[in-house]
Amino acid sequence: MKKTTFEKKTAVLIYNQFCNFEIAPALEMLAMARKPVTVFARSLFAVKSEEGLTVVPEKTIEELRLEEYDSLLLPGALDIREAIEDEKILSFIRKFDGMPVGAISIAPLLLLKAGMLKGKPFMAGVNAEDLFEEGYTKEDLALMKGWNDSIRNPVPEGYIRSGKIVTSISRNFIRWTLAFGELLELSVPPEMFGL
Repeated sequence: MKKTTFEKKTAVLIYNQFCNFEIAPALEMLAMARKPVTVFARSLFAVKSEEGLTVVPEKTIEELRLEEYDSLLLPGALDIREAIEDEKILSFIRKFDGMPVGAISIAPLLLLKAGMLKGKPFMAGVNAEDLFEEGYTKEDLALMKGWNDSIRNPVPEGYIRSGKIVTSISRNFIRWTLAFGELLELSVPPEMFGL
C-alpha cells in the first residue's frame, strides 16, 4: 500500500452496541495508509460494542472541527434506534454530506434519516418490511437492497456506491472496506484482506 501524508482525518462515529468487526478492517486499512482517525461519540463516556469491547471516544460530536476531516465511517449496531432518534447525531452526520462516507449493516439508516440517501440506491442489513413500523415509507426504502434480498440476489461487488457514499451488509465487510478505501483514493490490494 502506498504511504502518503494526509492533511485531513477520517471521523469514526460510535454509538451503543456498535459492531466493531464490521469496521476493524477499515480501521486497519487507514492505519496502514497512515491516515489519522478520530473516534467520536455523543459523550466521552465509554461505549460498549456488541462484541463487548469497551471504547473510550476521543471527542464528542459537539467537538467536531469539520475543516480537519474529509470522510466519515459509520459502523453497524445491534440496535441503532437510540442513534437514529438523536437529532444531534443526525446533525453531526449531515456535516459530512458531499464527503466520502462508509456506512455498513444498519448504519445506512442513519444516512437515510439524515436525508443523505434520498433518491439513492443503498444496502442495509435489515429488511424493508421490518422498517415500516419504525416510520419509514415505501418511498424511503424503494432503492434499498435489504438483508434477505442481498442474500438471495447478491450484488456482485458486495456493496453499493452512490456518489461518495458506500454501503453494504455485514457479510461483505471486506469488500466494503476496499470500496471505502477507493473513495479515499487509497491503493489497497485486495490480497491484503484475503480477496
